[in-house]
Amino acid sequence: MDEIIKAQEHSYKLWEQHISNSMLLYPNEYLTRYIYANRRDFNSILDFGCGDGRHLEMIARAGLEHIIGVDYNRSVLDIAQQRCQKYNIKCELYQNNQNKKLNELIKDELDCVVCWGITLTNAYYAISDIFKQFAKILKPNGKVIANWRAQDDSLYGDGKEIAKDTFVIQRYSHKGLLYYIPNLDDIKEIYRGANLEIISIDSERFTTDNGKIINSWHIIEAKKI
Repeated sequence: MDEIIKAQEHSYKLWEQHISNSMLLYPNEYLTRYIYANRRDFNSILDFGCGDGRHLEMIARAGLEHIIGVDYNRSVLDIAQQRCQKYNIKCELYQNNQNKKLNELIKDELDCVVCWGITLTNAYYAISDIFKQFAKILKPNGKVIANWRAQDDSLYGDGKEIAKDTFVIQRYSHKGLLYYIPNLDDIKEIYRGANLEIISIDSERFTTDNGKIINSWHIIEAKKI
């Protein structure tokens, strides 16, 4: 367990450098469609792991009124703040480096939590606790939309396996990052443990480098039981 925690902390620092040095310009297309399709039902939303704010901007353009962004790293939140100021976006931004629970930062119950590109960067002990925290800040029947790397993704098995389905990646573009890529049954168990009921499971898959690199995701919508 000590090795996993140490690898996790190192990975968080690497992610901070990565996001701070390469601002992501565009929101994910699937998530954009989801937010616009449900915007009449969502007034309040949390983007957990908001990074530089690309999805905060999209959510604001969809017309949601109460927008919250939370990230582990201060430097990327500063970038998100600059982005929100540039486009006159009203949102609350909080740093949470696991020293507080979400319900200590967010007092109101929310309609939706977005967790996009984040599940794979947290070891099992961290992500299972995070989803339990989501349930505590959601309204009854509130939604969680999240994506998870699938095991046919090229990153699965790439590097040193330090726990079940948990790797310290060796590929140059991701070197040193901790990636947790569980199978679908284990993902479902995380939701059950958090009292979240899965509504739908979809997939997103594309290749790069002339088909050599596979990017494969489960996209899961769930609601608070």
